[in-house]
Amino acid sequence: MAPRTISDTDLVARLETVFRDIGYDGASLATIADATGLQKSSLYNRFPGGKQQMAAEVAGSVGAQFATDILSPLTTDAPAADRIERVAANLETFYRGGEHPCLLNMLSVGDPGTAARTHLRDGADHWISVFADVARGAGATRDDATARAQDAICAVEGALVLARVTGRTDAFHRALTRLPALLLGNSPS
Repeated sequence: MAPRTISDTDLVARLETVFRDIGYDGASLATIADATGLQKSSLYNRFPGGKQQMAAEVAGSVGAQFATDILSPLTTDAPAADRIERVAANLETFYRGGEHPCLLNMLSVGDPGTAARTHLRDGADHWISVFADVARGAGATRDDATARAQDAICAVEGALVLARVTGRTDAFHRALTRLPALLLGNSPS
């Protein structure tokens, strides 16, 4: 029987699901092989760096997707509140209403390797940067804008962790609703 083939895009998507659902440490090669439909030898052939290379490729792929598909409305000329609301809608979709764990969180436990940690840090830094740019556009100082960006991300990320633990997504929805107020410095309604 010929080995089953899978495109690189599909393979990375399946690896993302494994890492997102059970984390880096929880993802054994047997689990990864089962999820991808590939034998361990085929996985090592595609990823000579093993599980750390898999995590790095997933982190890089998700970081790129996040920058283009989720955060890109922040770089348009639309009014700031409209841009933030579009990003909130994108986050709602990306995280499936708060039911989809965050890869940033799930890959931060254990040792996914230097390359994966670099992709994760770069993704977080980009998220902070674009959120801070919006806050600066609303008149915040550089330090206050960075603090607002970090607080907004903590609200979203913390709500995702809480949703995973409790099975309730209400805090996630509140965090998304509060994004404009958190970034623009308005009182939440």
